[in-house]
Amino acid sequence: MANPVQEAAVEAIELDAFSKDIPDLIQFDKTLYSLFKNNAPPIPVSNVTAAGGTTRPSFRVPFRPQAGAALTQGTGNADSLGRGTGSQWAAFALSPVFVFSVCEITFLARIATEGRKRGLFNVQAQELKNTFQQATQGLEALCNGDGTGTLDQIPATATVNNGTGSAGPSFSSIVGMQNAFQFTDQQTVQVISTGGTNRGSFVISFVDAVANTIYSSTALPSGTTTTDFLVISGSAGTAGSSIMGLRAWQVNSNTGTIGGLSRATYPGRLSTPIINLNNGALALSTGYRANVLLGRALGQDNAAMKSVTWYTGPDQAMQIANLYLNALFVNVPEAKGDSALDMVKRNWPMSYAGRDLHVGWNALPGRLDLFTFDTWYIGEMLPLELYDFGGGITVAPVPDIINGGYLTSSMFAYVAALNLVNSNVRAGVIVSNAAQPTI
Repeated sequence: MANPVQEAAVEAIELDAFSKDIPDLIQFDKTLYSLFKNNAPPIPVSNVTAAGGTTRPSFRVPFRPQAGAALTQGTGNADSLGRGTGSQWAAFALSPVFVFSVCEITFLARIATEGRKRGLFNVQAQELKNTFQQATQGLEALCNGDGTGTLDQIPATATVNNGTGSAGPSFSSIVGMQNAFQFTDQQTVQVISTGGTNRGSFVISFVDAVANTIYSSTALPSGTTTTDFLVISGSAGTAGSSIMGLRAWQVNSNTGTIGGLSRATYPGRLSTPIINLNNGALALSTGYRANVLLGRALGQDNAAMKSVTWYTGPDQAMQIANLYLNALFVNVPEAKGDSALDMVKRNWPMSYAGRDLHVGWNALPGRLDLFTFDTWYIGEMLPLELYDFGGGITVAPVPDIINGGYLTSSMFAYVAALNLVNSNVRAGVIVSNAAQPTI
């Protein structure tokens, strides 16, 4: 009987081949964070102290919320000038917020990939880059936030599947988030109800930003439901307990506090003008409406009017592009040849209503923000950098808290201590509740 050499008999001498490029399947954007880093002046700040027995913020930004010396009329013929008035000043007060991004690698994983003969790349060197990227992505999410550490709110239309899947990474899921791009894999988030009850926390296993879904390999905290807030681990979930992002300062309200000040004390001065589209579609004229509101808030000659920019997400960038298509078609000369003319450009429009347009994937859908970097500052105690365990050591062993000694692992981390402040919240306009085009 014939006994041919089968493939199973030669597997030991077969050679493995690998593609040269290893794709990264993780979403990443740093638009708003980079814009602030490049355009908002950095201010070195100290840590918050309790010197003298009173806790004081370390970062103060003064501004003039009330004018004085108003014009009166008289005869000039020995009549009274009247008593005078003068300007009033105030200051926002903030402190830096610490954020960390930690990576841990086992000894075996590290040595098994050292050198060309052991691995396609050095895993520790690669994870150094990956961790920096994840830290930047996390800061991007907070820069888009409202100062509570909230990454997203579970919409009333979402579906919460708590422990309904088969055992594995998708054991639990929340389908239909507003913007799942705000989260990252293996991130711990807290679940806080609209009434302020902390239901507990869970670890996200995978983020699917296309389907606006986040998954967990474990059960979600008991009671997790729609309208709950998903908050970054470590934040209290209250106003001012995290980095004061764009939606902390761009608020249309005369109630509540901002930067330690009561809005009611300065009616209208600590409120950002708003255009509520009530689920109507963004139009070309919306940009002019925003210009009118900005002019009413500041006046045409105010210094803050010089460098104003738009920021929005891809949904409204797509809507703006749609608005321009008809104008493009009318202005393009007759095309020659038998092929239809491609009217759709590769990238989003670079401006809207005559002002620069920046598109960030972490932006809240259905919203546009008009603001100027001239009034923003970054208070930095520490820029984003490798954590120093002491003496310039950036990689440290991991203690074994159960058995004593150390684990065969090492860890490194990126750290930043900073906060954002907008010294003139009137120098902007919010366009809210804009209809989202079908994608």
